[in-house]
Amino acid sequence: RTSPGSRPASPTSFAFNAPPGATDVRVPGEWNGFDLGTAPELREGGAQGQLVATVDLPPGLHAYKITYRYGGELAWVLDPAEGRRKYVDGIENSAVKVPDCRLPALSVASSQVARAAAGEGAFEARLAYRDGIEGAGPDADAFEAMLQDQDGDARPLAAQEISVDERGDVRIDVRGLDDGKYRITLRGATRSGRVGEPLRLVFWVEAEPFSWEDALIYMVVTDRYRDGDPALNAPATLGADPRGDWAGGDLEGLRRSIEDGTLDALGVRAIWLTPFQENPAGAYPASDGVHQVTGYHGYWPIKAREVDPRLGGAEALRALVAEAHRHGIRVLQDFVVNHVHEAHEYVASHPGWFRTGCVCGTDGCDWTSHALDCMFAGYLPDVNHTVPEANAAFVADAVYWLDEFDLDGLRVDAVKHVEEIATRNLAAEVREAFEPAGTRYFLMGETAMGWNDCAPPCNDENYGTIAKYIGPQGLDGQFDFVLYHGVSYRTFAWGDRGMLHAAYWVEDGQNRWPEGAIMTPYIGSHDTARFATLADYRGQDAAHGRDVPTRQWSDTAEAPASSDVYARVRLAMAWLLGLPGAPLLYYGDEYGEWGGVDPNNRSLWRAEDELTPDERETLDFVRQLGAARQGVPALRRGAYVNLTATEDTLVFGRRLAGGRSAVVALTRAATAQRISVEVADALGLPAGAALTDALGGGAETVSATGMLSMTIPPGGAVILAP
Repeated sequence: RTSPGSRPASPTSFAFNAPPGATDVRVPGEWNGFDLGTAPELREGGAQGQLVATVDLPPGLHAYKITYRYGGELAWVLDPAEGRRKYVDGIENSAVKVPDCRLPALSVASSQVARAAAGEGAFEARLAYRDGIEGAGPDADAFEAMLQDQDGDARPLAAQEISVDERGDVRIDVRGLDDGKYRITLRGATRSGRVGEPLRLVFWVEAEPFSWEDALIYMVVTDRYRDGDPALNAPATLGADPRGDWAGGDLEGLRRSIEDGTLDALGVRAIWLTPFQENPAGAYPASDGVHQVTGYHGYWPIKAREVDPRLGGAEALRALVAEAHRHGIRVLQDFVVNHVHEAHEYVASHPGWFRTGCVCGTDGCDWTSHALDCMFAGYLPDVNHTVPEANAAFVADAVYWLDEFDLDGLRVDAVKHVEEIATRNLAAEVREAFEPAGTRYFLMGETAMGWNDCAPPCNDENYGTIAKYIGPQGLDGQFDFVLYHGVSYRTFAWGDRGMLHAAYWVEDGQNRWPEGAIMTPYIGSHDTARFATLADYRGQDAAHGRDVPTRQWSDTAEAPASSDVYARVRLAMAWLLGLPGAPLLYYGDEYGEWGGVDPNNRSLWRAEDELTPDERETLDFVRQLGAARQGVPALRRGAYVNLTATEDTLVFGRRLAGGRSAVVALTRAATAQRISVEVADALGLPAGAALTDALGGGAETVSATGMLSMTIPPGGAVILAP
């Protein structure tokens, strides 16, 4: 609906399931200044008893609330069916995104991927056309349709691969595809010359359709991984401590580790790259206020859409992603939404988008009450997502990175330090832009919490704070901080909590996280001391106090001298890679890299020929675990079931239908453990089923009474599966 000189308005529908007894249900919004008296009333007529109203709105993001009267009181509520949010005058509202009604639009009616054999992949889709409001009709000859293959090369769809009927509806049938990731981008067109927004159909051709539960995520601090292009290496930064300076790792180095099969051998299916946006030159104060460090880690961006040249620039990132996709590996970008560096281009051009003056942890600016507005450091302005333009810019930047470099998802940094609008609007845009053909883009978050050593409900805040950002309108999952602090190092590194404790807290978490959440358990990351060092300095004598791994700059931890440390690493890895979710493998942990907290946990990755015998043994074992996780579907997709536990021994199952369940057993005991567990009812494994140890041990058979017996080697593990 248009008039001369006006912006086109689209009839926009609102629907709401009002609570019983509610009256006078209305939808005030920006379009009427949130005036209740002129707000449209929602009336009967919607599906399943919903109340509905229609408002003519121009293109853009419009804030609104739902109001109703109940028991004499007026309630203003957010729309539970709408994921987007928008602040107006500091108040959070629901928001509806209205397209330009003059443009044609395509939507997916159906799509499917088939693969008869390698090189015989096929993609079919049916798309529905919606004409622009002018009613000009479709111009089939002007439709755009481009196919991008797994190498990043693009071509127009051939005539036999696409057809457009007289209504503008589209049929796509592409065949002869090799394994890998593909994207078809289409734009509809009208006879009046208007071209629609792009519709992206992203799909993978694979022998087994991928779920994010299949992912073993390998985290890389790019500058500290592998030097693939020495020509990029810069001289030492003036004033910077060498431990906090650029070390020469780059995107090409990681690409080579993908190409040569280093990551395949570990069973890696996804890579999490620390931020690769350009960071500042020069050194800045570390958290102690004494030492100087650089932005080698990537978390101090100064550019919105440029790859840091010290990592290789845009072409190196494209080459890495293409190589990863050829190996069936997804690539996740670490996306910083909480802050930027003071030299960021947005700070100069839009200073009103940022909050400054309150530094986290200083007097009057504690981490809790100022979680949303404090600065991580005095040179890191805090992004104010209550400013609509700021939030829109960061969301648009995320979509740019995913689109331009064919990435597969995001790790969202410091989630609890930004308004929830940041993850909600990000999720809405990513789902809309990249998932119409059904390929899931993974959105994982970091919400740092702890664990309390007490009975329920004392961990409700820890669970609840992490969980509130997960769901259909938010993130797919988060890092399991509760399990890390409750079990990972207490049971497996320090050893002062037993396997019964581990069994309880794994199961407790399974019952606490939202349905469908894909959590990421871990035993180490760039924000923790290395697991091997925690296992080494566990308080066993005066020289190995637990405080040593927390030292950053002086009297820091040394390399482990005991083989027992690496045995603890291996046992922890057997537990980790048997858990549900998408577990994290921090670079170097595959061989037991050592070091205390930052900067000592970010030493350069070492190739196999640089490892000690203990480290090589650990690497070989983790490779076995990675192969087992990829080769045994139950380890990736089966439901978690505790079978039995003692202080030193834990046996759990991963139940999968069709007699495909697996059993994971591990012990800290110094002698072999013979254990029997019931598996017929617990796991659906029938009598007579033969199970083989994926770690190279012998086979076991389910007895006539549904029992499974196994021998766990001293301080070791077995993984039994059909």
